[in-house]
Amino acid sequence: MGTSRVAALLLASLLACGGAVAQEPEPAPAERPRPPEGSRIINLPSADVPARGTLGVLFTHRFAQPLDESDYQSLFSFDSGADIGLGLSYSPLDSLELSLDRSSAQDDYELALKYRFLPFAEGRPFALTLRVGGNARTEEGIDDRTAFFAQGIGSVALGPRVRLTAIPTFVSNTALFRDVFTVPLALSVAVTRTVNVQAEFYPKNRDFTELPGTATAPPRRTSAGWIVAFEKTVLRHRFSWTVGNLRATSVDQYAGSDFAGGLPRDDVFIGFNLVRQWKLK
Repeated sequence: MGTSRVAALLLASLLACGGAVAQEPEPAPAERPRPPEGSRIINLPSADVPARGTLGVLFTHRFAQPLDESDYQSLFSFDSGADIGLGLSYSPLDSLELSLDRSSAQDDYELALKYRFLPFAEGRPFALTLRVGGNARTEEGIDDRTAFFAQGIGSVALGPRVRLTAIPTFVSNTALFRDVFTVPLALSVAVTRTVNVQAEFYPKNRDFTELPGTATAPPRRTSAGWIVAFEKTVLRHRFSWTVGNLRATSVDQYAGSDFAGGLPRDDVFIGFNLVRQWKLK
């Protein structure tokens, strides 16, 4: 997808959100406090589940060119290709969310169910949620196309502005490994009522040693993954710029640290997330 088409899509989405916000007055802070994260933090799921009857659309974009290999001629990687994700979610119950996502990387489809067992409440600064689902990699040339995953989500609120979340994750297989278990971590901070900063950390896969090099590419190793987002929110809308060495957005791609042959230690990529929600009930 070209940069002009991406910009047009983004602009149309923002204008649509602006019109919806203009028509619907925002509740007072006392009526609707905003958490420092949505149903997803950046890539990882949060312990929150949208209210019953909420329909959500997620658009993710991760530019493929590292910043250190770009310059003003490539508009600092904006002219490069990108991994693009589209997602749709719906909450039929207050504690249940169904989602379907598609990533352009490996034409990967992800179907998931998230259930919140224990929500945040007055006097209880922690929440517990479970997310289960599967991935189907439909790109031609892939032998092992399907994977099952399960994610436990434990989140602790450190006051009204800070959350720390651990997401123990099991995936039956990734691009290079089977039976992968990892525990990514996430930190979310509400800088103001409408501005948040989020960070995610993905442990290095110790089973990943080295991929042999070729005539045109050096051997590939992997490192720990990280990504940071700077988020602005308005009513039922979230927009965030992202920066980090991780481009993957689906569970079977970020869990094994083996996306695109391994996570680079020094490469940094930029991108963005766009979320829009509608209350149907």
